[in-house]
Amino acid sequence: MQDPVGAVVVVCFENIYVALLTTLPGVMAAMVQSRVDRIKLALATRLYLSKDATEVADVRRFLELIELRPFEMRILRLIPVDMNLPAGLLSLCITYLIVLAQFHG
Repeated sequence: MQDPVGAVVVVCFENIYVALLTTLPGVMAAMVQSRVDRIKLALATRLYLSKDATEVADVRRFLELIELRPFEMRILRLIPVDMNLPAGLLSLCITYLIVLAQFHG
């Protein structure tokens, strides 16, 4: 026979594990976005400190390219992957849980 307290602890750890798995893509996307912002800052600094006209032109073109095509992650080109993803998933689950409860009761 299984210990009820042990079973509750195991279920809690499984739920924490699933919650962490759903938040991990958003956290990783935020980390990558932070790195992109630091690269943009370093390039802007290089743009203003450089004396070489060719280097200035190259950096300026690259910064324009980054502005035209900003970093973003999407699932199936539809759902943005960011720090709002876990809250959105939780909201979706709660909404459908309420709908199911209304139909059942």
